[in-house]
Amino acid sequence: MRTVVMCAVVLWGCDSPPAAPVAVKHQAACGQASDETVRIMRGLAPSCEGCHLNGARAFFASVNSFQNLIVADARMVTPGDPENSELIKLLEGRATGAFTRMPIGTKSYAELVADGSATLTVEEVKQWVRDLASQARDARPDGAAPRITRVKAEQVQRALYQQLGLGYDDFFTNAAEYGIHMAQPRTDETYPFQPVDAYLPPRTTEPRDRFHGLGGGSVVTQARGDLSPSPTFVLTLTQVSQRWCRLGFRKTGNVALFPSGTAQTTDAANVKATIARWFLHFHGTRASAAEIDAMYSTVWAPLSTTSAEAGWVGLCSAFIRHPDWIFF
Repeated sequence: MRTVVMCAVVLWGCDSPPAAPVAVKHQAACGQASDETVRIMRGLAPSCEGCHLNGARAFFASVNSFQNLIVADARMVTPGDPENSELIKLLEGRATGAFTRMPIGTKSYAELVADGSATLTVEEVKQWVRDLASQARDARPDGAAPRITRVKAEQVQRALYQQLGLGYDDFFTNAAEYGIHMAQPRTDETYPFQPVDAYLPPRTTEPRDRFHGLGGGSVVTQARGDLSPSPTFVLTLTQVSQRWCRLGFRKTGNVALFPSGTAQTTDAANVKATIARWFLHFHGTRASAAEIDAMYSTVWAPLSTTSAEAGWVGLCSAFIRHPDWIFF
């Protein structure tokens, strides 16, 4: 389940000849944000950062992100020409892309300013654009920028259901509480978990506690989501992955881990072939011979001395607890 981290393309370097100069009031060193740019970013942040802190459009993840992904991108800002800058067009509701207006919502940016929700006016942003000199992206990576994100509890559930060949019916039966449909665990021995806000919501506390242990938040219980790799997350994922891997192996007719035509024999060649297949299955990447040998010698070899099932469960769980599965 590996997602490649994409970096911004450097359109021109700081040593390249600059474009025709424009009148400048606020200008920092090449590739760096000026004080006025920082002020504009912070003024826009309350209305914009809710959707733009992570992912491919993390414009407000840091000052460097704003500088290189907005200010120095000619598709977003045309120095000296606010009327033809896409950023201004978005704020005014006349943009030409997939979204004609930002921020998304029932109120326009001007209305947010009018009711006091936003304090930075469009005219201030326009004046900042008028005063900008030609910009260049800094070719150096931002060492402080966030590069990885931990999977959410909901993503853990969906991914494991799919990758282990499991589903709701393996863990829950439908029940009711005062006429409200609820999810009743078949048994807690399989370590089921369910989002509190899901339909059907869990009837007992164990599935919701386990969900919170994986960092899941809830509007109903007013619990804040936690995407840190906390000790509670690691412990809960370890327990869940081991139980669920075993459940997947024991499920009759399940071909998620061993597709039709593949063997479960314990000879070294077959085990290594399975490890190679699981690298693709869980991480979406082809493994080198060294990676396969390492997984075989450090996980399969010691655990399989207990039983073949222990070896397979250990391998399966190790793939799930690997950073390439947890982070993207």
